[in-house]
Amino acid sequence: MEYRFVHHWNYALREDEHRILESAISLTSQPRSKAFLQQAAEFIATHGHIQYLVIGKLSDDGRHVITNVFLKNGKALPSITYPLEFTPCDSVLTQRFCYYPNNVQDHFPLDLELQELNIESYLGSIFVDEEGDPVGLIALMSDKPLENAAFVEHLVLVLSPAIEEELIQERNLPA
Repeated sequence: MEYRFVHHWNYALREDEHRILESAISLTSQPRSKAFLQQAAEFIATHGHIQYLVIGKLSDDGRHVITNVFLKNGKALPSITYPLEFTPCDSVLTQRFCYYPNNVQDHFPLDLELQELNIESYLGSIFVDEEGDPVGLIALMSDKPLENAAFVEHLVLVLSPAIEEELIQERNLPA
């Protein structure tokens, strides 16, 4: 497979990107409401120029993702549940982070949603609990190469601990 670990790239943040990351840190330090996951997703989508963004939790059997947030061009879409098998999200669970800069459909020909959405590039990262077990993931997708994947990875990494906390807290709520 041809995926890249973006965090191995040598990347120096621009001044405006430093300000955006400071805003991301500020977002995580504010009191959180139920809307935090939506706010974090919108922040990443806006500042990363992301076409599609998913933040989702794993199903009890670990074979599906249930979206907490699903955005298209910054607009919320209805929550969906989708199987992990044959998707780049399944690779995220084993690799913890992966990036397909282009032709992601070629690597996952059985993922019909990638074809339907005409997805060209994919960046995904896992969320884990205190024991290191996966609780969810984030997937960023576009019908063209991501504008600045290294910066987008920085955004995801800065917001990941707070997103993880929210997913863990949601998982621990009584049914």
